[in-house]
Amino acid sequence: MTDTNRDAETARDIFERFGEIYMRGHEDYMRDARRQEDYYLAGGRQWRREDRDQLEADGRPCYEADVVKPAVNAAAGYQIANRVDISFVPRGGPADEKSAKLMSKVVRQQLDNAKWRFKETDTFLDGLIQRRGFIDIRMDYSKSDLGDIALRVPDPLDCLPDPDGKTTDPDDWADFHESRWLTAAQIEYSYGKDAAEAVKAHSHLYCDQENFGDEQGIERTGFDETLPGFYAMSRGWMGREGPWRRYRLIERQVNEYVNTLVARWPTGDIRVVEGLSREHIGWLLDQGIPVFKRRMRRVRWQVAAPEVTVYNQLSPYDHITACPFFPYFRRGRSVGMVDNLISVQDMLNKFLSQYGHVVNGSANSGWQGEENSLANMTDEQFTANGASTGLVLLRKSGKPAMEKIEPNQIPTGLEKMIDFAHQHAQVVSGAPESVSLRDQRDMSGVALQSAQWADQQKLAIVLDNLSRCRQMVAHRALEYVQKFMGAERVMRITEEDAYGVTRHIPYVLNQRMPDGAVLNDLTAGQYDLVLSEQPGQVTFDNSQFEQLKAMRKDMGIQISDARVVRASNLQDKSDIADELQKNSGKPNPLEEAEALVKAAQAKKLENEAVNKAVEAQFSAIKTAREIVLTPATAALADALLLSAGYQDKDAAPIVPQAPEGLPAPPVQDENTNPLTPTNPDVGLDAGLSSTSE
Repeated sequence: MTDTNRDAETARDIFERFGEIYMRGHEDYMRDARRQEDYYLAGGRQWRREDRDQLEADGRPCYEADVVKPAVNAAAGYQIANRVDISFVPRGGPADEKSAKLMSKVVRQQLDNAKWRFKETDTFLDGLIQRRGFIDIRMDYSKSDLGDIALRVPDPLDCLPDPDGKTTDPDDWADFHESRWLTAAQIEYSYGKDAAEAVKAHSHLYCDQENFGDEQGIERTGFDETLPGFYAMSRGWMGREGPWRRYRLIERQVNEYVNTLVARWPTGDIRVVEGLSREHIGWLLDQGIPVFKRRMRRVRWQVAAPEVTVYNQLSPYDHITACPFFPYFRRGRSVGMVDNLISVQDMLNKFLSQYGHVVNGSANSGWQGEENSLANMTDEQFTANGASTGLVLLRKSGKPAMEKIEPNQIPTGLEKMIDFAHQHAQVVSGAPESVSLRDQRDMSGVALQSAQWADQQKLAIVLDNLSRCRQMVAHRALEYVQKFMGAERVMRITEEDAYGVTRHIPYVLNQRMPDGAVLNDLTAGQYDLVLSEQPGQVTFDNSQFEQLKAMRKDMGIQISDARVVRASNLQDKSDIADELQKNSGKPNPLEEAEALVKAAQAKKLENEAVNKAVEAQFSAIKTAREIVLTPATAALADALLLSAGYQDKDAAPIVPQAPEGLPAPPVQDENTNPLTPTNPDVGLDAGLSSTSE
């Protein structure tokens, strides 16, 4: 904290730089961004006030056929349905798989508590509508002295990136400014009572009394559509005097290069240890880790009001805290989705209003006839009521009838231009077409999902730039956890157990053990980030359920019933899965009977196979003996087998000749039918009785 009464020079430097960026394009950007927001909100805002007044004065309608909001909402739908899952893998130091899983749980819990899901959507919409979106990540000690990660979505109109920056990475920018409007109580809470009094005393120096009412002609309102009565041109203050008056503070984060105390880890990584306690640095030296000075990029954090610097120190963070999202970015120039839709929306509104004007003119094309020719009304009355429904005209005797003027025909080109503008709105915006331009009733679920995936490729650049913003947020969250959350604490982490039930499990973090070791040390180790995007919960669960069914039915994979139930969309699936899991160990009589039947059938098949194998061996032995007894039968048997189509399994012939010198076996009277060969130890007459009564 600096002396708020003696650092006016730094405050002037901050405001001069702020004014330079303001005049180098930010003023034009604010004007365009406010106009783009009007196109998204619609409700009469798409027409400029002066154009609407002129058309209504001429009796012409001002119609709006909003195509901007559906296109932007369709793109936002993909972002909402495809959430990101953060996980870390060990890279070096004492990090291992267990610590990486714990770090993943801690970071996810911190970001969930900071409502990252919703704030990312706000940032995404800011980018689509106003070209730029920012999500600011810092540490918050308002609810816990141990600190938690906090996320904030600043107004893009209040954020001024480096006008000479060429990349989306704030580390490559020279500086980043944010204009903030705070009450005196808020200034006192953040920077002290002296700072609040100094800001109040010097705020009038930068007020332009002739510019009250807007900010360089650009409306800057919040929930209210009207501007406050006293509004200083984005310089000193706005609002009536009192506790509700807001004072402007410029917050600047500057990348500068200064000599910094660093340590070199055994892996070669360089870490900033500037500001650590002497005991901590001594411990590093005892571990053999060299500590030395090196010129490093650091962030200087400055906060100033007119002629008052309320803060000017090196930032505790290693990076500019704002993580930008630009839907389309080219060398410092950003474009949103609404930019390309404005001309199409204007064309559609103008031609639709012209079409309505022509139709209205056709219905009330007018009358022509002689004056004083009506008996039931004067010419003035007829002029006033000539367009009334159910009008009755009584002409005077001998006067010609009043004639209706033939209306002009609606130009065919007008209808074609309306169709052209409406059909090409999604093409110009790059928004998905599957929802609005396809008839989903004639499409299967698989075909519809394929079409949606193909449409998503139109948003590939936008979603890739969103992934960059997500990586910045995740990397900074990891750095903050390791740098600022090293104190011992108990954190309850919400996760699903093996049964799919949500549990709140307490984890003791950074607990020092009696032997000096630290249990669940968040500050140790190095990790690599892994981001995986998952589809919406309903679509994802349905896909998992269908895959489990297919693996059980078609592939025969033994997947438990409880696991299949957990992948379903049943309301009480966790209770049902638990019940199945508990009953899995109890015997089922029907299942036991089926198992015994299957075992008996398997034993029968095994016995039959053994029997057939023994019969085949015995038949082969009998065949060999017949060849020995009658050698000439070998050639005849070989010819018969070839004629029958028998295929030999080894070298020809099929039936070989008996080796010479082999003694002939004794002749036995046996069954010689080859279709019913004699079984071992079973003769032709076995089992028959030769005696008769």
